[in-house]
Amino acid sequence: MSEFRKDPLTGTWVIIAPERAQRPMDANHRTAQEEEFTEWSEECPFCSGNELMTPPEVLAYRNPGTGSNQRGWTLRVVRNKYPALLPDLRANIVTGNDLHSSLVGFGYHEVIIETPSHSRDFAFMALDEIEDVLWAWRDRLLSIRADKRIKYALAFKNYGHRAGASLMHPHSQIIATPMVPKRIEEEVQNMRNYYDEKGACLLCAMLNAEKAEKKRIVEQNQSFTAYCPYASMSAYQIMIFPNRHSSEFIELNSVEIKDLSKIFWSVFRRLHSAVGELVPYNLWLHNSPWWQEYDTSFFHWHIDLVPRLNELAGFELGSGILINHTLPEEAAKTLASINIE
Repeated sequence: MSEFRKDPLTGTWVIIAPERAQRPMDANHRTAQEEEFTEWSEECPFCSGNELMTPPEVLAYRNPGTGSNQRGWTLRVVRNKYPALLPDLRANIVTGNDLHSSLVGFGYHEVIIETPSHSRDFAFMALDEIEDVLWAWRDRLLSIRADKRIKYALAFKNYGHRAGASLMHPHSQIIATPMVPKRIEEEVQNMRNYYDEKGACLLCAMLNAEKAEKKRIVEQNQSFTAYCPYASMSAYQIMIFPNRHSSEFIELNSVEIKDLSKIFWSVFRRLHSAVGELVPYNLWLHNSPWWQEYDTSFFHWHIDLVPRLNELAGFELGSGILINHTLPEEAAKTLASINIE
């Protein structure tokens, strides 16, 4: 039997409808990853040896003795060649009227090329490679944060064509904006309301409830917990929380980076095993906004991993209510039971 569930973080409702998983579907809709595995591609601008096909690197982790913008790197960060926003513009120039407002497209848009390998995603990386990705996120967020015109930065990853990726080569991105996105404002408001009412952090309360109930836990270690949310927006959605209260990802220390890399490796191995294919997914990191004038210490940063197993259709787009075909409790049970050694 289907049911509505409300997400306490976003305030949105989802429909959990396991029966809809039985719907017939054309075979061509089941293929999650169309690309062929290969270590190197001559046409790929992100592969080693093709460094001149990208803008100059703004950060790179390199082997000793190698120079910028050439072979010998293990991770590179470059400006997006086709950016949504540009940092070389004047911020906050508003034009238009009450009905047609616009703002100059100022901001940052960077690409983190996570590995020289053309097709090795998190599940197949070594732990130190995943650590490097996390350090790169931290390093770039810390650097972008120094620009006081920026109010928010989102680190995210699209993997697979159905998730919006234009290139197969594993990469994540950071887009930083001079305003706080609406969804983040809503999360901030819900966390603030809970703190004002209860005197406690909403996500700490959610995490404690999940640990007590134990039905949706996928993986945990000393620093982090991964679980399928009670009101999961899609089948096998996973949220990752730091166990200690923390408002910003950049507050992570070296031990926590190692622990988070282990959670990433485990979660992605479990997900790929459970789904049975290289599933397309979207992943994003929600940080506290960079408001200078407001205290956001009640904010608890978190990571969402959303597999793209189903397409959004008319009801979802028209109502804003998503339909999940898999009980989060069943998804967590399946994921947690998988032997990943």
